[in-house]
Amino acid sequence: MKEGLEILYSLQLHDDQLKETENLIKEIPGEIKKVEEERDGKNTIIENSRLKLNENVKKREKLEKEILVIKEKIKKYKEQMSKATTNKEYQGFIAEINFEETNIGGVEEKIIELMLESDEIMKEIRDSETEFSKIAAEYNTKIKDLNTGLEYQKAKLGHMIKERKELRAKIPANLLHTYDHLAKNKNGKAISYVETDFCGICNVKVRPQRLNELISSNEIFVCENCGRILFKKIEVQKEAQEEEPQ
Repeated sequence: MKEGLEILYSLQLHDDQLKETENLIKEIPGEIKKVEEERDGKNTIIENSRLKLNENVKKREKLEKEILVIKEKIKKYKEQMSKATTNKEYQGFIAEINFEETNIGGVEEKIIELMLESDEIMKEIRDSETEFSKIAAEYNTKIKDLNTGLEYQKAKLGHMIKERKELRAKIPANLLHTYDHLAKNKNGKAISYVETDFCGICNVKVRPQRLNELISSNEIFVCENCGRILFKKIEVQKEAQEEEPQ
C-alpha cells in the first residue's frame, strides 16, 4: 500500500504540472492577441497620416474645380465684352475679369499651401512606415516565439497525458478512485505530503500516534482537519555504520 501511495503522490505532482501546462496553453493565445493589438496600434499614426493626405487631395481637387468655374466665368465675360456697345460696359467687363483673375490667384495660393502640406504629410508617412517596419519586426518576432512556445506546450501536454495514463495504470483501482474523488473536491490536492509533523496542505499538526502509524503501518490515513490522504516518505537508513579504527 505504501508503494501505491508513493506512486499516487507522483501522480498528484504530475497532475499539478499538467494543469500548469494546460493553463499556459490557454494563456498564450491571449498574449499573442495582446501583442498583435499593440503592434497594430503602432500603425495608427500611419493610417491617420494617410487620412490627412486624402483630405488634402480632396481639398485641392475642390479648389481646382473652383478655378475651372472662375475661368469659365472669365471666358463668358470676354465674350460679352467683345459685344459691348459703350465704354462703360467695356470697363465693367474688364473690372469683372480682373476680379475673377484675382480670385484665381487666391485659390492658387491655397492650392500651393496644400501642396506643401501634402509634401510634409508624405514625408511623415514615409518616416512612420520606416519606424513601423522596425517595430513590427520586433513584435512579429515576439509573436513567432509565442507561437513556437504554444506548439511546444501542446506537444509537452500530449506527452504528459501519456505519462499520466501510465502512472494511473500502476495504481490499485480502489486507491485511484479515492484519489479522483478527493482531487475533485479538494481543488486537485488529494494527498498531503508530511515533511515534518505537520499536514503539508492545511499545516495542522499531526498527532504523534498518527505520525508513528504513518511511519510504521501500511494503512492509509487522512488528515483529521482537511481530510486529505497523508503521505510521509520514509528515508532508508543504513542498518549499520562502519566503526572507526581504534
